[in-house]
Amino acid sequence: MKEQKQNYPLTFEGTRALIQDSNRYLTELQAENARQMKETDRQMKETDRQMKETDRQIREKQAETALLLKENALQMKENERIFHEKCDRLDKMFAQTREQIGGISQSNGDFCEEYFVNAFQKDPTFLGEKFDYAQESLKPHPIVVNDQYDLVLSNGSTIALIEMKYKARVDDVGRMFRKLETYRANFPMHKDYKTYLALASFSFSDAVRKRADEMGVVLIQQQGEKIEVISDNVRTW
Repeated sequence: MKEQKQNYPLTFEGTRALIQDSNRYLTELQAENARQMKETDRQMKETDRQMKETDRQIREKQAETALLLKENALQMKENERIFHEKCDRLDKMFAQTREQIGGISQSNGDFCEEYFVNAFQKDPTFLGEKFDYAQESLKPHPIVVNDQYDLVLSNGSTIALIEMKYKARVDDVGRMFRKLETYRANFPMHKDYKTYLALASFSFSDAVRKRADEMGVVLIQQQGEKIEVISDNVRTW
């Protein structure tokens, strides 16, 4: 609002007009101030309302977030419990499977040993040479080197050390020479005997056959109801 400048005559009438205009201006000014204060108050109230609304929304979001975090924590805990239960079940299943496989392997190994032991005890002949006895699971007394021998054939001048495997592996061929060393250490009275090294099994791979032929180890396998030697290169020690 702009004050209107006006020249008033220095008379009674002019003075009265000046006073009237001044009063009117003051009234208008007070009304404008009141309006502005009212508008300012309205804006402050609106700002306060908006701040309260924002605060309410923030609190709601915080509550929702806290609830979600709590639910997630519970779900993670439940998932962890389920995971551990599954792991425990799998461990038990694997243990049972290993036990079953071990039982099958043991059963197969026992069957293999029983078959070849029975065959040699029934007819203790090996590579055309007659033996006096076939002794299974031979252990030395006293023990010089801790070892055991699946089957030993002996006739007073010749020994046949026979190890029996359900399924022979390449490494089994080389281990026969360790058997020879420990046998002679445990039974020094036989150190000058002619000795055959042999592997008996129901199955030989080509790799096993090749290694045995290279090292002079005899391979014995089942042939129907009989046993047969399948090695071409037979050596004695």
